[in-house]
Amino acid sequence: MKFTKMQGNGNDFIIWDNREAKLSLDEIQKTAIKLCRRRLSLGADGLVVIDVPHNEDSSFSMRLFNRDGSESSFSGNAARCAARFACENKIAGAEMTFDTTGGTIKAIVEAPFVTLELGELDTKNIVLDAKFTYMDETLPVNYMHLGWPKSAPHCVVFLEKNDWRPMESLASFARAIQKDKELFPEGVNVNFLKILDHYAMEVYTYERGVDDFTLSCGSGSVAAAVAGWINGWCDSPVEVYNPGGTNIVIIEPKDNDKLLSVKLRGKASLIAEGSIFPEAL
Repeated sequence: MKFTKMQGNGNDFIIWDNREAKLSLDEIQKTAIKLCRRRLSLGADGLVVIDVPHNEDSSFSMRLFNRDGSESSFSGNAARCAARFACENKIAGAEMTFDTTGGTIKAIVEAPFVTLELGELDTKNIVLDAKFTYMDETLPVNYMHLGWPKSAPHCVVFLEKNDWRPMESLASFARAIQKDKELFPEGVNVNFLKILDHYAMEVYTYERGVDDFTLSCGSGSVAAAVAGWINGWCDSPVEVYNPGGTNIVIIEPKDNDKLLSVKLRGKASLIAEGSIFPEAL
């Protein structure tokens, strides 16, 4: 089994071309669980599967499987890695359209950078001015789906710029939000946001399916930037600093701010390629 290892701002993925192998969904999920184990196998935040396209205008399709075997509808960092992989392997040109579980998107590869055109976000899908209480502390939150029927839900929690609480404290808060099945029946990605200035912010994402903070989350960067922009706390473009690197989010309002056209730009870096031994599985 051949693989390519890639990372987008520290969010690392195993890329696997399934166009000819044609493994079943059950086989892919089991493989993701085994391969993504740190220290015991190749190790990664997720397994990105490249497959045949669903639409005639698309060059390929991609699916992302988390470390627990669950399927994610979309990841900005994974999508950038998939786009660069496709370009490097002549599956697509530098400008491409491809299918994801959440929808069809466009990408432009200028290695090592990739820009994703994520389409339009309907602002009525954004809940503003909500609050969440945990352990007698209440923090302001926004939550949203990123524009597609199957897009991953995101919750954005606002922190003061000088809030330096331990990460484990934030993790406990994130887990409490994720356990609210009435509000988030399918779980949720939790993004902690600090506004630095009108063109910069820090974001820490506790990811659904990973059950931990990751070094970066592309869709989390988009959710945080949209929340900051719609509340008037940042402008566009905005640099989103994750522990693993920087994403740039470009927001263009349309139809009297009812729709937001969103682009995500960041690195997609090649790490290694090779073959996986059976013992890794």
